[in-house]
Amino acid sequence: MSQDRESKFRMDENGLSSMRRRVLAATAAATALAVWPHTVLAQNDFPNRPIRIVVPYSAGTGSDVIARVIAQSITDKTGKSVIVENREGGGSLIGTQAVAKAAPDGYTILIAANPMVIVPSQSSNPPYHPVNDFVPVAKVAVIPLVLAVSPSLKIKTVKEFVAYTHANPGKLNYGSSGPGTISQQEMELFKQAAKLDIPEIPYKSTSQAMTDLIGGTLTVFPVVVPLVSQHIQSGRATAVAVLDQRRSPLLPDVPAITEEPSVRGYSPTPVWYGFVAPAKTPEPVIAVLADMIHQAMGVPEVQTKLAAQGAQPLAVSNVQFAADLKSEYEKAGALAKRLGTFK
Repeated sequence: MSQDRESKFRMDENGLSSMRRRVLAATAAATALAVWPHTVLAQNDFPNRPIRIVVPYSAGTGSDVIARVIAQSITDKTGKSVIVENREGGGSLIGTQAVAKAAPDGYTILIAANPMVIVPSQSSNPPYHPVNDFVPVAKVAVIPLVLAVSPSLKIKTVKEFVAYTHANPGKLNYGSSGPGTISQQEMELFKQAAKLDIPEIPYKSTSQAMTDLIGGTLTVFPVVVPLVSQHIQSGRATAVAVLDQRRSPLLPDVPAITEEPSVRGYSPTPVWYGFVAPAKTPEPVIAVLADMIHQAMGVPEVQTKLAAQGAQPLAVSNVQFAADLKSEYEKAGALAKRLGTFK
C-alpha cells in the first residue's frame, strides 16, 4: 500500500479511520437536515405576520419613544409590520410578565430597561426571572445619569462633593424615584463606595424633584441627562459627574465618574434599553430579529431621533447582554437586602 493511500486509512485519536469519519460525518449531516426542516428551515419565512413590541410603560416614555422609532424603521426597511403595544402598570411588571408568558415564536418581544431586572430583584417570589424567562435579542442604547447638585453648594467636582459630604455628614439629601429604581440604586452604590452619609428623599415624580433641586430644598439628584441638561446649561443646577464609563454628548464638558481617581469600587450602570424575547425562542428567529433591529439602528434618521432623547447607541453581543442581565440582577438583589427593601 502506498504512503498516500495508507494515510487515508490512518487511525485518529478515537480509533476511527479517516474514511469512516467521512461516512459518519455524512450520515450526521443527513440526519441534521432531516431534523432542520421542522426548526430552522420552517422559520425561513419569519416573520410572516406582524411582530408585537410590548412597552411596559405609558406612551411618551423613553422606552415607548425608542420602541416606536425602531419599529417604524424596521417597517420602512423591510415592509414587515411591527406593532407597538403599551402595557404599563406595576412598575413594568404587567407588560414584562405578559411577554415572559408569551409564545416563544418571535412575534412578541419586550423593550426592556433597568426595571426589568431591578423590580423582580426586590422579591423572594418574583412573577418572572429576568435571566431564566427571557433570551436577549439586542441591547441598543444607554442614557446615563448625571449627579446634579444645587448651585447653592458651590460644588463643581466629584472631589469637592466627596470632601464636603465627609465634612458635613447627613447635611445633604438626595432625591430618588423610590425603592427599586435606578436612581436609588446608583446613588446608594456610589455612597457605599465613597463612604458618604446622604439621606434619601423618595419622590413620586421627577419634575417635583427637579423643582426642589432648583429651589434648594433638595441638594442632590441623580437624574438622566436629558431631563437636567437645560437646567445645567442655564446655571440652575450643577453637574458634578456623569454616572457612566464615558461622557455624555449632551454634556461633553462634564467628566464621567470613572475619571475621578478618588472614587474606587463604584461601577456605574446607566439607564439602558434593549429587546428581549421569551425563553426558548429559536436561535434562528432571534438572529432575524436582531438583524432587523441592528439595521434599524444604523439608519441616520433613527440615530438622530434617539440622540434627541439623549440616548447613545450601543452595540454589544447578546452574550454580553445576557451577562449584564445576570450581574445587574444579582447586584440589585444584594442592594435590596442591604437596604432592607427585599421582601
